[in-house]
Amino acid sequence: MKIFLIILTVFITVDVLIVLYVVYRRIRRKVSEKDKANIRKNWKEIIRQQDTRHAIMDADKLLDHTLYLFGYKGNLGSKLKKANRLFKNVDKVWAAHKVRNNIAHQMNYRIDEKTYRNTMLAFKEAFKDLKIF
Repeated sequence: MKIFLIILTVFITVDVLIVLYVVYRRIRRKVSEKDKANIRKNWKEIIRQQDTRHAIMDADKLLDHTLYLFGYKGNLGSKLKKANRLFKNVDKVWAAHKVRNNIAHQMNYRIDEKTYRNTMLAFKEAFKDLKIF
């Protein structure tokens, strides 16, 4: 009976340690310096693009990928809902994502220079909030 209790105690202790480790990994959500460098490189390529519509689409994809690296799952909308505490102004990020959705789903959606600048600035601020820049 004593051996059984010792074995049971060991298994429970190991289980608790495993659960604590998993919780710690989910809370920690760090992105490696190599990944950050790749994100910055991709951002530089995006802002050099002449096609503003394509640049916004790519910036949105890059944010989606970045949040994936932070451990968030799903589409960008669900990731933003889960990660909203990471952003100083999540409404600006949502607005930028909505511009991307308009580009993707409306055939003749036009982007003026002001909308382009505000959208790209919102994405850039999002990356700053995530400590990528």
